Amino acid sequence: MNETLRIIRERRSCRSYKNEQIPDDILTAIIDAGLWAPTGMNNQDRHFTIIQDKAMLERMDKLARIKLPEEVLKRLTDRNNGNPDISIHYFAPTLIIISGGDASCTIAAENICIAAQSLNIGSCMLGLTNILFENDDTLARDIKVPSGMLPRIGVALGYINKQTPEQERKPDQVTYLR
Repeated sequence: MNETLRIIRERRSCRSYKNEQIPDDILTAIIDAGLWAPTGMNNQDRHFTIIQDKAMLERMDKLARIKLPEEVLKRLTDRNNGNPDISIHYFAPTLIIISGGDASCTIAAENICIAAQSLNIGSCMLGLTNILFENDDTLARDIKVPSGMLPRIGVALGYINKQTPEQERKPDQVTYLR
């Protein structure tokens, strides 16, 4: 199996991170992979906000506890072994918020996750982060999201504290019409 396919196959969503920050050169390489993600008609309609400020990350977690539906909070608490001190970014030391077009943001997020895996950095795509920005643009302004762009997806990054085991792929996910 070639290196790219091996990295894609080994990539897992990490939900347990060490409290150690990613060095700038590694973070820059990961962000660069996101910047090189394709966009429709090359319009490059996305923006990356990298958050490593602990106070801002804590603020986002507090806001999540207010805005997330009860069933989601319960799932996050259950995943945290019953501890209600949950984090929307699983306490990762780095959070990337990607704003812009839906497809462009998602493709960039996947590039970021694959690049992180190749550099032994854990990652998790966070679809719930967009709820933090609903009905109020205060947080978006505070994290300097460009005017007119909507935060769409987050990516948590950090050194893996606990490895996620490989899961079997579900059958019948592919249909060929030849």
